[in-house]
Amino acid sequence: MHNTCEDSLLAAPLIIDLIVLTELMERITYKTGSMQEYEKMDSVLTILSLLLKAPLVPEGTPLVNAFFRQKACLENILRACVGLPPINDMLLEFKAKAPLDA
Repeated sequence: MHNTCEDSLLAAPLIIDLIVLTELMERITYKTGSMQEYEKMDSVLTILSLLLKAPLVPEGTPLVNAFFRQKACLENILRACVGLPPINDMLLEFKAKAPLDA
């Protein structure tokens, strides 16, 4: 006799990703020029929404249910953590008549 519950086997990597991402996001702190102390982000659940069905966001925050926008958000947060600029595929500098400041 053996266990034939394939759903649990398929969910295991997703659960591991949720745990690792939660731990990473709980460790991230930030500080802007006007802040005296480092702060944590409001809620890691917003970032975990990439892997979950319904995102939980703080009150007043726009709800993003698009997978690729959520993925881009996570990628840009991770890029910021290592000091890289965010990826911006709008290419506004090539579409605007007047030069845009970086």
